[in-house]
Amino acid sequence: MSESSKKIRLYTSQSQIVLDTIREKGIYHVKKEFIIKKYQEVANVFLEPYNWFIRNAANIVPKPEGAEYPIWLFNDLVYVEKYEDSNVLEIEVDIENVIIFDPFKWNRILNLAYIPKDDMDRIEYNEYLEKQGIKNEVSIYTTNYYPHLKQKVIKSWESLFDDNIDLSKTNQVALWELRREWIVSDNI
Repeated sequence: MSESSKKIRLYTSQSQIVLDTIREKGIYHVKKEFIIKKYQEVANVFLEPYNWFIRNAANIVPKPEGAEYPIWLFNDLVYVEKYEDSNVLEIEVDIENVIIFDPFKWNRILNLAYIPKDDMDRIEYNEYLEKQGIKNEVSIYTTNYYPHLKQKVIKSWESLFDDNIDLSKTNQVALWELRREWIVSDNI
């Protein structure tokens, strides 16, 4: 079996409107307006990391026409949260469409935080922040007082797609779209 024909089984929790869109149109893309609606007054806080993700993930799997933001999935059902108004979808897709990353590193990015290379790097970074009197790491990103540190934080985010730097043994996955033909089950 060639690399391009390998399939991967994934799981995601999606609202009924997403499922209805897939049934009606055969495809679903996340739009910026959906993120703004979901996160409302804090949407801009999420859009910065999301926009960084988009720029970098598009180098791994090019964005298809119509796709604006990624769809989040897991390769293990145990990590998928089911909400009252959602459906858990089981997806089978060609591996070439998948962007795989460490969700703990992604969480650091969502928190506008530094991703350490290893334990020693984490300790040195925290000691540096302490020496500088920085008590809230987010202030590095959200103020103009630390431009050099902000660049260091953003540069560290490049490790999101680096398998050599692990913060967890879990994998999270992103797709640019959900297609009707990829859905194995929508009633898990």
